Amino acid sequence: MANVLSSDATSLKIYLHTGFSSTISNSFASPSTAPRSLSWDGTNVLSVDYDSAKIYLHTGFSSTISNSFASPSTGPTGLSWDGTNVLSCDARSDKIYLHTGFSSTISNSFSSPSTYPYGVSWDGTNVLSSDASSDKIYLHTGFSSTISNSFSSPSTGLEGISWDGTNVLSDDSSSDKIYLHTGFSSTISNSFSSPSTGPFGLEWDDRVYFGRFPKGSYYPHILAH
Repeated sequence: MANVLSSDATSLKIYLHTGFSSTISNSFASPSTAPRSLSWDGTNVLSVDYDSAKIYLHTGFSSTISNSFASPSTGPTGLSWDGTNVLSCDARSDKIYLHTGFSSTISNSFSSPSTYPYGVSWDGTNVLSSDASSDKIYLHTGFSSTISNSFSSPSTGLEGISWDGTNVLSDDSSSDKIYLHTGFSSTISNSFSSPSTGPFGLEWDDRVYFGRFPKGSYYPHILAH
């Protein structure tokens, strides 16, 4: 079964949910004092912290850090994994970055569509991003600043986003909720309350990664949660 992963800036924890629900099956303390986004590479959690300005590779779903590097600017907020490379965004530089593998080396970047990019995801072909200033979720064309579609978030404190292969997931620090959208749209098919009062990062641990896995395939669950 696929599950939501979330991070919270109030509790300073990273959570493993049971499916798309508020039930928590596991959690651990974040590596620094301002956890923002997180991602999943099929085996390990990746996380980013605003205060330390670092991106971390965890060992499985645990607080153990196997690798880390400094983010390209001083306000890292969003994080994703495209099957090969880290994607990140920064609220101070207002940029979205494509890293080379798990490293600080930047192979490409572009300016975000508004002034507070807080979330980034990858649908296999295109970047998705969320912005706390505009309270919008954007669909980019490939890895570029060109916007092909967008919609308004369900509340006023939009933070992280993810993609489950069919639908957008988002979370909001004003409503303290995690939302499941219908496709790429503002229509909400399901939601639940976050485990604490500062939901920020969000990931779906069974996302589709084109290029690394065949089209339409999902990560096998090799981790005993």
